[in-house]
Amino acid sequence: MNIKGIAINADASVIDGSLSALKRELDYYQDQGFSHVELSPHGVGAIYNGRLDRARLNEVKAVLDRYPFCYTVHGPNPLNLMAKDPVHRLGFIASLEFTAAVNAEVMVYHAGRYIPEEDFLLVPRDNPTPKERAGMWQQECVLLQEMGQLAGQLGVSIAVENARPYSNISDYCYAESLAGLLKMVKEVNHSQVGVTLDTGHAYLAARHYGYDLLQGVSHLASYVRHIHLHDNFGNASTSWERKQYEMASVGRGDMHMPIGWGDVPAREILSRLPNYRGVITVELRPRYREHCRQTLLAVKNLLNISKRCVS
Repeated sequence: MNIKGIAINADASVIDGSLSALKRELDYYQDQGFSHVELSPHGVGAIYNGRLDRARLNEVKAVLDRYPFCYTVHGPNPLNLMAKDPVHRLGFIASLEFTAAVNAEVMVYHAGRYIPEEDFLLVPRDNPTPKERAGMWQQECVLLQEMGQLAGQLGVSIAVENARPYSNISDYCYAESLAGLLKMVKEVNHSQVGVTLDTGHAYLAARHYGYDLLQGVSHLASYVRHIHLHDNFGNASTSWERKQYEMASVGRGDMHMPIGWGDVPAREILSRLPNYRGVITVELRPRYREHCRQTLLAVKNLLNISKRCVS
């Protein structure tokens, strides 16, 4: 592996459109020793109704310029290129423009959902038929090819992220399966469109659906452009469970804990990616913020990287 740096996610809910909160978080991440930060355009208040607020973008860039970090970008979670509403395509374009503007190399995109999380309570009424799903798949494929062209013009890459499972609904997203995500990126077949391997999501899905996690990672390896690293116990939760302090007590859901706290076989997963070249982003929930430094050291130990190599 050739690791360019270790990032920490600047949680969108913590920043919540506040430049002062952004500065506070960046100060903290600098003190902890991270080399990269994962930003979200929606978190810093730079996207509204699918359009980039360029005045706000300039304000954000003025803050970022004060720090030595390199950046990665996570697009808005609701973005869904399978949706009919054109705001999703516009929001994707705005996110790519934001990525280029902050000199980030990669934009993470949550894979398209046949059934968006916000519509789960409408199922089965709004559960697409197999024919409709095939059409949605093809729409996403075509739009990812279009977005890949734009990404190339902007000098950035798109990395489609595998999805977490939920215990109350199945097959809402093709990328619950690493094989499904591999099928999509192969069909898109664009040099600027690859994969974000979210290790926590992959472990949850493998446990929930019973597929071979490490085999899935090996098959996907050549397409991985970005890695999200965090921990959980492999127990899927329902979509309506939100109280992390309660879920943590029983080890349920997409916990985003510091690596080493749960059961995700991080070392084994990373061993299946020997040719990976890029950033590893530690994605922690805000409740684990005080463990950032501990997590950074754990990742360095996991990668056998000295403090001098990644700072």
